[in-house]
Amino acid sequence: MRKASSSTRVRRASSPRKSASASPYQFAGSEIALGMQLKHIATRALANRATRGYAAPDSAWAKHLQDAVHAARFRRLKDLYGAHSQGQEIGFGPGAERLKGVFEQIAATVKARHGDARVEDGLLRKARITLRFGALNNCLFDERNPTGAVCLENAIIPEGHTGPLEDRCRPDRCPNSMIGTEHVPFYDAHHRTQLKLLKTPGLPACRKALIAREAERAEAVLDKIRGTTT
Repeated sequence: MRKASSSTRVRRASSPRKSASASPYQFAGSEIALGMQLKHIATRALANRATRGYAAPDSAWAKHLQDAVHAARFRRLKDLYGAHSQGQEIGFGPGAERLKGVFEQIAATVKARHGDARVEDGLLRKARITLRFGALNNCLFDERNPTGAVCLENAIIPEGHTGPLEDRCRPDRCPNSMIGTEHVPFYDAHHRTQLKLLKTPGLPACRKALIAREAERAEAVLDKIRGTTT
């Protein structure tokens, strides 16, 4: 049996990475699935633009992946713009209100110019909206103006890191947080679950305090959705 050449082995090794970079481009929202599938390697790739360890640095692939993710995010942004233009609800919270304001400005400009879809696309790109889609909320963190981001409060930021600190995200407090319509069922279920757990007999005080805090945070998000808080 003929032994595969080194160049063949390299191509075969790189093909999963190129497949991974193509997925976010082809399927909206699949950057989340990519992160779940590749775990730490995806985090390293998106944070540092290169993978290390068992995957050799490949700046060309990193750029290809980043371009694909940006394209997927822009398509979802266009979907949100279209839904808002049709009068549909796109989200709740301060981040959502900020995004709606940008969309309304774009719509007014398009109308004033008698523009079409191409004009809309151009204005959406020029607006430089930084929107990260997540499982618990969407984030409008702007690297050019990070002031007010709750995730950075009293935080030790790793050297070379840019962007939000996702593990310190507070959807209930952060002005960059946008609770999408797709997130509502999660918070509703989470809140009801915490209230049910609080009724468990014999809960240790520390455990009860933790559950109560989770219930309060979920309720704060639901209040934003209901419009009972600002």
